[in-house]
Amino acid sequence: MKLFSNIRYLSIYKIKNLIRLKSYYNKLKRIYGDSNKLEVKLSESQTPPPSFLSFEPTNYCNLKCPACPSGSGVLTRPKGYADFDLFKKVVDENKKHLINLVLHFQGEPLLNSDLPKMIEYARKNKVRTELSTNANLPTETITRIINSKPDKLIISLDGLSQETYNLYRINGEMSRVLQTLETISNFPKKERPLIELQFLVFRHNEHEITEIKNIKRKYKIDITVIKSAQIYGKDQIDLIPENLKYSRYIIDEDGNQNLKKPIHNRCKRIIFGSVITWDGKLVPCCFDKNAEFILSDVNKTPINEIRNENAYKEFIKNVFSQRNMIEMCRNCTEG
Repeated sequence: MKLFSNIRYLSIYKIKNLIRLKSYYNKLKRIYGDSNKLEVKLSESQTPPPSFLSFEPTNYCNLKCPACPSGSGVLTRPKGYADFDLFKKVVDENKKHLINLVLHFQGEPLLNSDLPKMIEYARKNKVRTELSTNANLPTETITRIINSKPDKLIISLDGLSQETYNLYRINGEMSRVLQTLETISNFPKKERPLIELQFLVFRHNEHEITEIKNIKRKYKIDITVIKSAQIYGKDQIDLIPENLKYSRYIIDEDGNQNLKKPIHNRCKRIIFGSVITWDGKLVPCCFDKNAEFILSDVNKTPINEIRNENAYKEFIKNVFSQRNMIEMCRNCTEG
C-alpha cells in the first residue's frame, strides 16, 4: 500500500529527469580517474536538476550523542532554525523535478516548530518527505508531526535498556522513545507514515540486536534497520562492536580505523541530490556536517544554477578523479 501511495509523487517529467541523472552519472563513472576527460565532459554537459534534496530544519539538538558533531558540540558552523520562507522557496523552485525531500541533516528536526507546516507544504506540491528523530520529545509534538502526514519517519532507538540507551543517547530517555512508538501505533495504519526503527550498533548494545524483533512486533513497526555507526577518531574506537559484521571499519596495527570497503572515484549523492543547511548554504552531501565545502547559497541562487556553476562542477571532478584526497570522503561508505 505504501508503495502505491508513493506513486502520487511521480510525473513523466520527474521520471525523465531521474533517467537523465542516471545517464549523466554513468557517463562520468566511465571516465573516472581521468581529470582531463572529466573536465571536458563537465564543461560540455549540464548537470540535471536534483531528484532528491536534504533540507536541515535545525542543527540544534536536545541530546549529547558523542559521535554526533551537533550533539557532542564540535560543530563549528552557526546554529539556528530554518525559516519557512526559505523552505517554500526551495520547494517552489524544485518541485517540477523533486521526488524526495529528506528533512534532517544535523540536529533534531522536530525542534523546529515550522516542521509540520513544511511537511504539509511539500505534500501539497507533490514532494515526498521523510525525516529522522531521536523521539525524545513531548507526545503533542509527535502527534503534530504524524498529523502533518510525512511519508516516512525514522525513529532512533540505540539501546533496549536505559543503561545501554543512555551510553550513546546522552540526556535521552528510552521510555520517551517507547512512548512515541506507542503513540504512533495507536494511529490507524493508513493515517500514519511508514515507520522505520533504526538501531545503531555499538560495542555496548550489540548483545541486544536479537531483541529488536520483539519491539517491532509490539509497536507495529514497518521496518527495522540495524545500522553501523560512523566514528571520527581513535578516542571513539571503543564504540566499534566486537562483531565486525556490524562495523563499517577495521582497526589496523596502529589502532586507526579504516573503512572495510575501498573508496571509489565516484559518488551518486552529489549527482542525484544536494544538501541545504538551515541558513541556506548548499553543500555536496550529508557527510559535510560542518559545511566545509559550501558551494553557494540558495537564498541568492536557484539550486539548479548552483549545480552548473564552476564550484559544483569542480567538486564533482575532484570526487570522480581523486576522491580519497577529500577528507570527508575518506570516512564515507557511499558512492
